[in-house]
Amino acid sequence: MDWKKIREKAEVLYKDASRAVKQYTPETFSKEKKFVNALVISLVLITMADKKAETEEVTASLDLINEIDEIKELDLLTEAISLYEFHLEKLDEVVNNNTKWTIQVAKLLSEIGKIKPYPEYPPMIENLLDYISQADGNVDPLEEEMKERILSAIK
Repeated sequence: MDWKKIREKAEVLYKDASRAVKQYTPETFSKEKKFVNALVISLVLITMADKKAETEEVTASLDLINEIDEIKELDLLTEAISLYEFHLEKLDEVVNNNTKWTIQVAKLLSEIGKIKPYPEYPPMIENLLDYISQADGNVDPLEEEMKERILSAIK
């Protein structure tokens, strides 16, 4: 028997099983899914902070979603992009109604607050927010304000 090959195969099977468990675990039990959700919502909020979705910001957000290890590892790329699109459309629908806008933003900020117990994630999100807010070559004061609101919700 080749114990080295057996051990290597066991490690591969364990890694695959671990990924599958995390992928199909409900968000309430998975810190990785909470992070992915918070990340995507944060990207939407910073994209729409000035109440318009600039092409550069949307493209930069989608590029980031494609690069995040947790999204790749959990095979959640399609879900993450769909979630981004869903929340972007929801905010776009209420952009001209200040009351509905405020309520929708508050709901999203509440949702991302679920990652507070995981101190490793807020710094990652903060760096990504900086990147997105600068994607269109202009850091709007509304984007800075939204970034601070997001950071307050997750720290």
